[in-house]
Amino acid sequence: MFQRSPVLSGLLRYLIDETIAGRATTLKSFIVAVDALGRKEDFDSASDSSARVQMGRLRKTLESYYAQHAASAAGCIYLLPRSYVVHLDRRELAYPMLPPLQKSQDPSVAEDTAHPSPQAGSAQTPIPIYRRSFLVPFLFLFALILLVIFLVVAVAYFTQTQAAAVSVYRSPILEIIPIDTGKDPQAGQSSRRIASFLADDLNRFKTSRVRIGTRPASAAERNDSPHVYRLYSRLVTDEDDATLYLNIDDVQADIMIWSRILVMPPEPEKMRAALIPILGEINGGQGVIASYEAVQTGNRDDGGYPCLLKYFEFSRYHGDQLEDKVAACLEKPVLETHIRGTILGVRALFEMERKSATADIDAAYTRGIEFARTAVIVDPNDSWANFAVANLSYLKQDCPTARLYTLRTMTTNPNSPPFLAILAGLAPICDYPYAEELLDQAIQAQSPYFARTRLQLVLAALSQNRPEKIDEIYGAELPLSRYNRSNFYLTEAMIAASKGQRTNAAHYWDLFETNAPRQSKTADDRLRDVIIVPAARQQMIQYLRDAGVTIS
Repeated sequence: MFQRSPVLSGLLRYLIDETIAGRATTLKSFIVAVDALGRKEDFDSASDSSARVQMGRLRKTLESYYAQHAASAAGCIYLLPRSYVVHLDRRELAYPMLPPLQKSQDPSVAEDTAHPSPQAGSAQTPIPIYRRSFLVPFLFLFALILLVIFLVVAVAYFTQTQAAAVSVYRSPILEIIPIDTGKDPQAGQSSRRIASFLADDLNRFKTSRVRIGTRPASAAERNDSPHVYRLYSRLVTDEDDATLYLNIDDVQADIMIWSRILVMPPEPEKMRAALIPILGEINGGQGVIASYEAVQTGNRDDGGYPCLLKYFEFSRYHGDQLEDKVAACLEKPVLETHIRGTILGVRALFEMERKSATADIDAAYTRGIEFARTAVIVDPNDSWANFAVANLSYLKQDCPTARLYTLRTMTTNPNSPPFLAILAGLAPICDYPYAEELLDQAIQAQSPYFARTRLQLVLAALSQNRPEKIDEIYGAELPLSRYNRSNFYLTEAMIAASKGQRTNAAHYWDLFETNAPRQSKTADDRLRDVIIVPAARQQMIQYLRDAGVTIS
């Protein structure tokens, strides 16, 4: 397969070299297009999608190869979605959707080739007449089943087509305007790198549809009438570094809704690190666009995008009324194909977060993991889908699956503050080999927009036996809602315990118990609202007890 395609051979060879050298995690489509595919440095990455196209071909060719050939003793090489890092693993983990190979295709299965036994239905053993006669009714039944399936699919398609005419609120569009560099020729390459990074990584959050530059709306978009936001930027350079000015405008209202000023170091990796914290601020679940859109969709009860925003609100505040709204919303059809995997992923997480999960956690897990696995099938590249599988796998301590989908989550969205913080805390449960890197990334990506992740970061630092990292976690003010207050008090109790401040730890624990939304007899029940995974709850309780806090 690869001998017939020197382009794919060269691309795979390049990615393996970059992986071994430890540089593959920093690759972007612009760099791959120039270094591996021979594009010039001044090519237009917005209109030339050659790198993404060739990466898609490479993944499909590898999958096609392993669909027909068994893995070597070392395993299968594979690339996760939206990643340039080459991995090596067992076939069932590398390509979980492929059916098992037949014995004749698997060299690990010893067969007696000198004296092969004839198989029923083979060329050496024709099917007898009396057996063929029994096949006729089965073939007729099979054809009938196919006809029924065709009719069901046709009806579903017609129904969905009709439903598309119903007025729904579509996810908004975020237009990234080319960076203004003035007359500075030195800023050109830096601006291309920044634009490539923003376009690639902002799109992973699914809160808005990201595109580069303005263009006339398509017929579909005119029918949808989506809300449009524009990200403007200006890069001003001097001898030592550069300053990036960013702001987002609401096009319909013609007002600026967000702005930032960033100092950009000249090194590409440091430049990327400076941009990471703003990604969640812009397009995350609690970012500026999601918050602004929540106001626009507050009174809508249709499914899809408004439902996603309602879940984000529930994850911040909880509450019975919010839970009922989210539950009703998630039952409705999702007409936007690009967020179907996301909606199924949050539905899986919601099953574990609602009140009914406390009464029967096993039933909630069964429903949740079914939604999560369906989400991955619907969209393997969706970060929420992969995160849901990882999260629920830690719950049951299904460690091979948890480790694999932690890795998949980080390749589909390596910059989400909640994903990074939560998985960094859960990773030690299953000895995930890159747990420390997860925590370092989580601290780098933290933002005041995601105050709830403070607790997850503290837990991650303690579970990894790295209490010194707590000093790098942002402080926070006392929230207004009761749910977030209890979260705040619990976080402060854990921080005080990590510093040996027994009195403060006990004081904040008492405040947590007083403000806990669910009054229960045991500490584990009270923590259930905040921490889903039982092993993590027990670890937290034991840590507080070891610090001298009395816990019933």
